[in-house]
Amino acid sequence: MAGALNKVWVRFGIYMALAMLLTAAIIAGFLFWNAQIRRDEFLATLPADVRAEMVQLIRAGQEGSKRADDIYDQYSTREPPGVSQEIFLSLGAILVFGLIAAFMSARIFVRPLSSVIAAALRVAQGDLTVRAQAPNTSGELKDLIQNFNNMADTLERLEKERRETAAAMSHELRTPLTILQGRLHALCDGVIPASKTEFLRLLDHTEHLVRLVDDMHTMSLVEASRLSLNCTYVELGAFIQELVPFYAHRAKGYGVEIELQIETVFVNCDKDRLRQVLANLIENTLHYAASGGILEIRVFQEGNHAVLELSDRGSGFADGEIEWVFNPFFRGEKSLVKGKPGSGLGLSIVQSIIKQHNGSIQVSNRPEGGACFKMLLPLAANT
Repeated sequence: MAGALNKVWVRFGIYMALAMLLTAAIIAGFLFWNAQIRRDEFLATLPADVRAEMVQLIRAGQEGSKRADDIYDQYSTREPPGVSQEIFLSLGAILVFGLIAAFMSARIFVRPLSSVIAAALRVAQGDLTVRAQAPNTSGELKDLIQNFNNMADTLERLEKERRETAAAMSHELRTPLTILQGRLHALCDGVIPASKTEFLRLLDHTEHLVRLVDDMHTMSLVEASRLSLNCTYVELGAFIQELVPFYAHRAKGYGVEIELQIETVFVNCDKDRLRQVLANLIENTLHYAASGGILEIRVFQEGNHAVLELSDRGSGFADGEIEWVFNPFFRGEKSLVKGKPGSGLGLSIVQSIIKQHNGSIQVSNRPEGGACFKMLLPLAANT
């Protein structure tokens, strides 16, 4: 019953029925009052003895008797109001009270909608802080206002993230561009001698800039839901074994040894995107956990999922950082203090690619020290 009363059309019907009953009661009262006045006026015109007789008949409930009708016929000095006049008076009363009831009911139901309309207009004009207000609303109208306010909250949050993203992108691009511009000017002016070392340094900054642009392009595809996958049947363990040698030499330069524990599991995945996942996670380890000296990569089966797990022996994440590591442009305190390079997009891209594969990724600190990234991918259907 309570659920039915939350329906707008049910409550509106109840309000209108009550308004009609109230209107009918008022009309009945009006007609009774009018009849009383007419009877009192008639009694005042009667002779004293006839008036006393008529009062006795009324008290005895015999106002409609033949004797009462004879008295009305004999002593009435004017024609009683006709049926058309009674109907006219009734219709007039119905119109007045009906309009009052209709306006009051409409006001009850339109007030929340007016609040939503006014708030929507301000949102359309760019004010994302406004919210619809209707404190005494219930049922579907309350749900409408709550949903509108939730939408406004989402728009405000997305706009804030867009501005923060634009500022972060500008900052990340400005740093390598400024370095390149400064050193190229110095080369042109002869302040810095042209040498292979200097060219390699400029190439390194250029590659960093290219990685930033590639990461931003990938993120834009993710946000636009246009990150396409070209999935094939892949033996995950063998694929990882093929990729690791490409990163082993770079890892050695950081003093990191890659250890493999590989099982045979099959998945349907996009090899290029999975290569991107592995590259981002290895780069993350080399930048922030190289001090541990070991990067362990495991591939195994867990239930109906293939698991790709990377764990290092570094210092792990600081308190409160794990819940933020997959946010775009998030960089931990250690990376900021030590001036580590990077855009803060790598782990966000990893999460997006894994989700695109209908998988999931988890991150945790190892009890022995270091961080562990665990990715679960659905097993291929024909394994």
